[in-house]
Amino acid sequence: MDRVFEAALFIVVVGGVALAKLGLLDDAARWLKADPPERHMAATNPWSKDYDPKAAEAARVRQASVFYPNCAAARAAGAAPLKHGQPGYRGALDRDGDGIACEPYNPR
Repeated sequence: MDRVFEAALFIVVVGGVALAKLGLLDDAARWLKADPPERHMAATNPWSKDYDPKAAEAARVRQASVFYPNCAAARAAGAAPLKHGQPGYRGALDRDGDGIACEPYNPR
């Protein structure tokens, strides 16, 4: 049984050295040290455990209270670019559907 343990230990050590030489352990270390992912479940999301109906209603009222008929109006008000969730954002102003409306136009 000692031979099996020694062989397994040898394989683990040699494998670890090989992974380190290839730089694959650096990626794993960065992944382990990475910040936790952002929380996508906010108090305004009814599926969140932190759901607060009053906060959700306040967010709906705040978002509905600002309306820009077009991007020129949003730019004139100094609100552009608008990100998804900000007051005044709506899908009709977001040309490419990336969650940012009234982005500056960059011709190619």
